[in-house]
Amino acid sequence: MGNIIYHYCNVESFKAIIENKTLWLSSVYNLNDYKEIHWIKDKIFKKIKTSSTKDNFLKYKCFEELYSKQLPNVYIASFSEGSDLLSQWRAYANDGYGVAIGFNSDYFKENNMVQTSSVLYDEESQEKQIDLILKPLEQLDNEIDTQSIQFNEICKAIITDINNLSAKSKNELFKEEQEVRLIHNPKITDDKKNKRFIFEDNLSQMMFRSVCGNLIPYFELKFDEEKQTPAILEIIKGPKNKFIEEEVKIFLSNNGFYCVDIKSSKSSYR
Repeated sequence: MGNIIYHYCNVESFKAIIENKTLWLSSVYNLNDYKEIHWIKDKIFKKIKTSSTKDNFLKYKCFEELYSKQLPNVYIASFSEGSDLLSQWRAYANDGYGVAIGFNSDYFKENNMVQTSSVLYDEESQEKQIDLILKPLEQLDNEIDTQSIQFNEICKAIITDINNLSAKSKNELFKEEQEVRLIHNPKITDDKKNKRFIFEDNLSQMMFRSVCGNLIPYFELKFDEEKQTPAILEIIKGPKNKFIEEEVKIFLSNNGFYCVDIKSSKSSYR
C-alpha cells in the first residue's frame, strides 16, 4: 500500500469533508453492494458444513447459531490506491465532476481506534484466513459445555475476526477498484438492566443520517493539520471537474490545508 489513498466523492461531499475536517465511517450493512457482507459469511457456513461430523456437530451448531445472531459492529470508510480510475469517477465522483481526496495513510496509523487495510480479493488467501480464524474452534474439545463462559468468549473472539475479514474482503471481480478501507470496531453492549446501550472504544457518538427511507448509523473520524503528519497530501480533479485551481487552493488554505497539491485527471472521459 502506498502512502496516499484516495477518497472519490462529489463536490458537495468534498466541501463538507474539508470544512468539517471529518470522515464518516458507516456500518458494513449499508455498503452500496449489500452482497459484500455475505461474501465471507457464505464461505464460513460452507466451511462449517464440511467440518461438521457426528462427534463435533453440537460445537459447530452452537457456534453457527451465535454467529448468525450477532450483527457485526464494523464501520468503514472506503478509499482506493488508484488516483485516476475511470470506474471510481463514474461510481463515486458524480460521473467525473467530483474529486479524489488524497489522504496520507500514515496519518491514520496514529489513531489506535482505526485500522487501515487493503481489500483482499484473492479467494485462496481468503480461504487461508478463514482456516486460521476457525482453528481455535476446531481445537476446542468436542465435549465442551457450549453454555459456558469459556465457549462464548472464544466464539465472540472468532466472530470478531470473521467480521473484520468480511469488512476487508470482496469478490475478485472488483479487483480493479484497488480498494483500501479504514475499519472501526466499537464495542456496543446492550445494558438491559439500565435500559441503554454502552459504547466503548468508539471514535464518536453513534450518529444517524436518513437515506431513502432508512436510518444509516455512522461514526465520525476527525482529522486536522495540527499534527506533524499531514492528513491530506493532494487533490485530484475529476475529468469533468470545473474547479479553478487558484480558487481551490484558497478554499483549502482557508480551512487549514495550505500545502496540498492540486492535480487534474489524465482521463479523456467526457
